[in-house]
Amino acid sequence: MRRETPRILHVTESMNGGTAAAIVEFVRSTPQFEHHLLFRGRAGGGRARTAAPDLPVRFEDLFGGSRDAGGGLLSLGRALRETLPAVAPRIVHLHGGRAGLVGRTVIPAVARSATGPAILYTPHCFGFERTDLPAVALRLLRGAERAVAASTDLAVCVSPREAGLATELGIPAVVVPNTTRARTARPDRTRHVGSVVTVGRVGAQKDFEFLLRVKALLPDPPGVTWTWVGGGDPRGEAALRAAGVRVTGWRSPAEVRNHLAAADAYLHTAAWDGCPLPLLEAAAAGLPLVARSIPALDSLGLDPDLGTAEAVAAELATVLATGRPSRPRLQEAFAARHTPQAQAAALADAYATALGAIPAPVPRASHPAAGSLTEVEVTRR
Repeated sequence: MRRETPRILHVTESMNGGTAAAIVEFVRSTPQFEHHLLFRGRAGGGRARTAAPDLPVRFEDLFGGSRDAGGGLLSLGRALRETLPAVAPRIVHLHGGRAGLVGRTVIPAVARSATGPAILYTPHCFGFERTDLPAVALRLLRGAERAVAASTDLAVCVSPREAGLATELGIPAVVVPNTTRARTARPDRTRHVGSVVTVGRVGAQKDFEFLLRVKALLPDPPGVTWTWVGGGDPRGEAALRAAGVRVTGWRSPAEVRNHLAAADAYLHTAAWDGCPLPLLEAAAAGLPLVARSIPALDSLGLDPDLGTAEAVAAELATVLATGRPSRPRLQEAFAARHTPQAQAAALADAYATALGAIPAPVPRASHPAAGSLTEVEVTRR
């Protein structure tokens, strides 16, 4: 009897931004599975960089089927109810806090534990790690995560920090490193011109105000340029431009790589994060990293002594003067741990663990709860 290829349904609140790029790498790392996608379309910042038209491969080459749920989170929940019997996945892999909450509420309600899929959850940074919300909001976010923790079979985490937080919530956790297949050719530097680049959304998470403090502490020698590749908060963009930082707006992956190729240093100033893809792209390009110390990045082995604007400014000055970070082995080890091969091995183990915990697949439903199979699976191979 022919053995059926296990199906995995990925569910995310939006296929924009770093989460979208991470999902693409997860799928590319595990071609032995049949992957499907359910997401909620969302306009806004980041779309030009990582939305479907600019992904490195086409949806139909990645996924056996994909569906844009549209609307809000209620629409995502309804679409998930419809998609589950149509796809009959053995694993549902939830990505991001909102999809994680929706999925772990809906799936136990519609799928019996004896025949339902295993539920895997990748937070891509827990919401209660944010530093821009009041304490009461953070308690609510943590409480919501705790309320659905029992419905999670396995947390697939992108950093040891994230795995530790999942364990504190009572969720079994494994670490699967993020990775990137993007390769940027940087010319040999015979002189250090002094080009500093940052990639991401201009806002509280990437903390443009921290970058402004660093820049103020580092008097610009002649020829130094500062570029923020991305867009977002108009107030933040205006503040950056007023301080002499070029803000490009959202750019395609190829254009982002061009900016990395032209840079002398990559500056990462996030106040909270998971394992950001631009940091991996910069490391893969051999670009010296100057990354602000936060718990997630400390757990990934980056320099834990860069927690203040003063320390970051001093490290950036070293990089611009010498072309090397002061602790190059930390960066080398970071890059070595986040290869496609490392991700493929860790993710295959995680999926195998999930498959071992559930029974054989249930046949695909002939008549989905709502709509036809064609409507549920918008694109097909």
